[in-house]
Amino acid sequence: MNRLGALVTAVLHGQKRTNPMTIRVHTKTTTQGDMIAVKPGPSTAGPTPTDKQVMCTVQDAVPVSIDPSDRANALHVASLGVISVMGGQYYGWNAALSTGFVPYVVSQIVMGMTYVIYMSCAAEICGKIAFSGGSYGLARVTLGFYVGYLVGCMELLEYAASSSVSVNFLGEFITGKLNLDVRYEPVVWLVYFVLVNGFFKLRGQLMWNLLVVFALLCVLPAVLFIAGTIPFANLAQYGYVLNNETDPPTHIWASGNLATAYFAWLPYTTWAYAGVESLSLVTDMTGEPKKAIPRGMLGAVWTLFVLNVSMVCLVPSLPPGIVSATSATYPLNAGFALAYGKSDTLGAWLIVPAQVGMAAGFVLPSARLLQALADSTLLPQWLGLKQTVSANGGGSWRALTLSSLFSFLLCVCSYASPAFSSALQNTFLLAGCFSYIAQMIGFILLRTTYKAESHGYKSPFGVPGAVFACTVYCLLGLSIVGGFQGDNGTAALAGLAYVTLLTGYYFYACKDRQTISKDEYASIFRFTIIKFNNLKRKAARRAKHKAKPSLWKRFAAKVRPSTSTSKPSTKIGYTDVGVGHPKLPRPASQK
Repeated sequence: MNRLGALVTAVLHGQKRTNPMTIRVHTKTTTQGDMIAVKPGPSTAGPTPTDKQVMCTVQDAVPVSIDPSDRANALHVASLGVISVMGGQYYGWNAALSTGFVPYVVSQIVMGMTYVIYMSCAAEICGKIAFSGGSYGLARVTLGFYVGYLVGCMELLEYAASSSVSVNFLGEFITGKLNLDVRYEPVVWLVYFVLVNGFFKLRGQLMWNLLVVFALLCVLPAVLFIAGTIPFANLAQYGYVLNNETDPPTHIWASGNLATAYFAWLPYTTWAYAGVESLSLVTDMTGEPKKAIPRGMLGAVWTLFVLNVSMVCLVPSLPPGIVSATSATYPLNAGFALAYGKSDTLGAWLIVPAQVGMAAGFVLPSARLLQALADSTLLPQWLGLKQTVSANGGGSWRALTLSSLFSFLLCVCSYASPAFSSALQNTFLLAGCFSYIAQMIGFILLRTTYKAESHGYKSPFGVPGAVFACTVYCLLGLSIVGGFQGDNGTAALAGLAYVTLLTGYYFYACKDRQTISKDEYASIFRFTIIKFNNLKRKAARRAKHKAKPSLWKRFAAKVRPSTSTSKPSTKIGYTDVGVGHPKLPRPASQK
């Protein structure tokens, strides 16, 4: 325990010393678990800002016994991912075609590949860390507790806001189609959340199989649209805007500049994928996490990519043309009418299952993330969430209720303030960007600093792909905070206020009481050993390089030999961390 505590402290605080260092570790057992007090010893360099005691409590997680038949497989995981996101491909995105076919389609393909790379990296991460927690768990292990806390809360906002956007749409759609007063919209929200919470308390076997059926209903409109409209598609004839102001008239495939044709519409390209990363939060609900989660993630994201690119290319390729498609309320209706002779009303009802699924798909990950934050003692204890469990491995009643309540409150704010409603989607995308970038940085650290081996899937895109994804997500964040969305900075200010409140709460109430699970502790321990080994090798190489005289010094030594060739050796001392060698070892190859 002493060695483990010292190693964990070193990696969490990133201490680098060129002089010998002693780490003193004191352990004690409390009613809350094993508590480790770590305090760096005195050094010849004098006191440093990190010379302070750090308390860390390790707690056992409440065991949950799930019948093997109730656990999810790769198909179940992929179905949940499709359900959570598919609704974003059916509504609203076609407005971005106003600047032409080429800018939006190129942006859509780039963003789609970015999410494919992102999910490939996330799938590899599932083979490196053994606990459920999504980006939150990874950030705690690789980037530190504070960043992990922010990532968890940002993810929670993303999922809750995504759910509320879809629930708002359902409320408006149902009251509009049934000619009900808009004041009944909150009733629709309430009934919906009650039904969804009940659904996720079903036995796992029944719940997961129903999710597969529901996923098929969600993709059915896309499959019908693609299969029915391919014979009528003619991009060369319908995919351009005709400019009659020139003589002769010209065909416009792209218009605007970088601001109006790219940054202004960049958030729209995420509607087909944002939230699919939530699948990592159901890790311990699966039978074989290191196989089911990567396969489910990749199956979901590639399905979404193929369907989205197909519809984005087909919608402007159909008569009467791209101008009409840009202003359509439901972009698939023209294709349904052309291929099957169906009315606009029926076309609108066809996409309702996807909107229902999109709102429901985020409830389970939200509850799981809320539970993870509570188990780390990062939420108020009066909520009563800590160490609560569910028979099917999903969220407890309390976690499901509180996550739904968060989404319901966002629905109320959107109902009361049109400005907030219009900025809500950009707000959760901004929160998502923070989580995405943090997870990509964590992936890069696992590949470089920690050099952790992956037992299973390995992303073919590697570190260059992660850097590319980070760049695209930075541009996405810039498109929101840079004033390109015409929201007068509402999303940026809301995000800033949210982070400010979270930071104040963390340092006032959470910093000294937070805990980690033994699974997290084991991962931190493993990565710390790897990091220390890498630091030792680098130090040995530096020492060897310094000890080797330069060409000029060797020439000078031959011309005028010095009377003494002894030099003080550079040593790095390790105490209580499993390394007690008086001299540095030779560099060894990383296994």
